[in-house]
Amino acid sequence: MERVTIIGIIFSILVVGWILATGQWAYGNVIGPLVNHSKIPLLKITYVSAYENSKGTYLILNITDCCGPDAYPASAPIMEICNSTWHVFLYSYNISNYTVKVIQAPWNENKKDYTNWYSGFVVVLGSEAQFQLQLPFHLSPGTYHIKLFTPAVSSKVLAKQTATFTIS
Repeated sequence: MERVTIIGIIFSILVVGWILATGQWAYGNVIGPLVNHSKIPLLKITYVSAYENSKGTYLILNITDCCGPDAYPASAPIMEICNSTWHVFLYSYNISNYTVKVIQAPWNENKKDYTNWYSGFVVVLGSEAQFQLQLPFHLSPGTYHIKLFTPAVSSKVLAKQTATFTIS
């Protein structure tokens, strides 16, 4: 063989060895389990208010995605509204149908948060949006809790975010 080919093969073996060695040292995934250090998405309700109108209850939610991967947006396909005596689950198609307006925060107008029939609320990492929903039912005066359920890899780590609001 030519001298250049032999040097190239030796250099390639050294580079592959270096990559495998640093992978084992940093992550332990050459000999050992493969580890994924990505974070579970976390939607946070930063503001909530509601008032009654002739069509039902008008609900305003400010939602931000404060944790998780930036490769895809976080979603909340289930929302629960409850108090001590009553509760209702809104699924992704309800959330999409009842949403009348989505207002992006001024600092992230280039990121488009939205709702759809499959994912419910969809929020991009680091963005915040105000979702305005017209619920077709009236809520009695009292204090209510809202829970957003964010899906994860397994149902044991299903992320939940809770907020409280009062209707007078």
